[in-house]
Amino acid sequence: MSEQLVPQERRDDRVLPDQVTMGLLPYLTAHAVDEDYAEVAARRPDGPGRTSRPPIGVAGAVALAVFAALAVTAAVQTSQNSVSQEHERRALVDQVKQRKAAVDADRRTVTRLRAETRRLEAELVRNSRDSGSVLAELGLLSMRAGTAAVRGPGVEIVVDDARDATSDSSHVLDIDLQKIVNGLWRAGAEAISINGQRLTALSPIRHGGQGITVNFRELTRPYRVLAIGDRLTLPSRFVDTTSGQAWLDAQRQVGLRFSMRTQSSLRLPAANLPVFRYAEPGPTAQEKRSS
Repeated sequence: MSEQLVPQERRDDRVLPDQVTMGLLPYLTAHAVDEDYAEVAARRPDGPGRTSRPPIGVAGAVALAVFAALAVTAAVQTSQNSVSQEHERRALVDQVKQRKAAVDADRRTVTRLRAETRRLEAELVRNSRDSGSVLAELGLLSMRAGTAAVRGPGVEIVVDDARDATSDSSHVLDIDLQKIVNGLWRAGAEAISINGQRLTALSPIRHGGQGITVNFRELTRPYRVLAIGDRLTLPSRFVDTTSGQAWLDAQRQVGLRFSMRTQSSLRLPAANLPVFRYAEPGPTAQEKRSS
């Protein structure tokens, strides 16, 4: 039987290629693998059972060597970094332990010195001819230094940021609290505290972290300022100071919240005893006369 020939499709008497008549997807499926296989087979040497790979060449060998060197270097560097980080972590842990031990030792020293101070005060009272006057003077000095808890009438001031505050000017800053404290001192306040932190001559009011710190303790708003003094004259005298006027202006212009009210009885805690590193007691008046 003679083979029957199937005529190719013609359009305008031209022979159309297979990818047009078959469609792109069937054409790729039918020819892509066969052509790649034929190309690889053409590179094989003659002879049955022999297979070979095309040589990688000098450039390929150099590339493999560089890649291997980079891999080894990365592994060594990773190992060294791991060891270094472990050493740093151990060093930090040791430093934290040392600092904690030092803080504990300082606390024990403070406790011992406070007990010694109380013993010396009691001994001074026993040996004094006028123990009442000595105790009164000691109490007055402690109150003025801020190292003794006090109570009495005064004023309570509460300040806070402006509503929907968006800029520094609408937030209460450390300088704003400093103005309040300075104004109260000028108005005749005898003892002041901010959010439970008693103020002394060495109390810093600063901006630190995300808020304001007093005595190196971070405070949270709103800020409550207590001042012991004459509650009948303290508010008006505070408003007459430059600090009071500045606060009233800030309240009107940027919306800082400020309220003041008198209190018949306030209680302020004692401040922590300061640590003097350079100051020493000077000679008393009697010692000066005798010398």
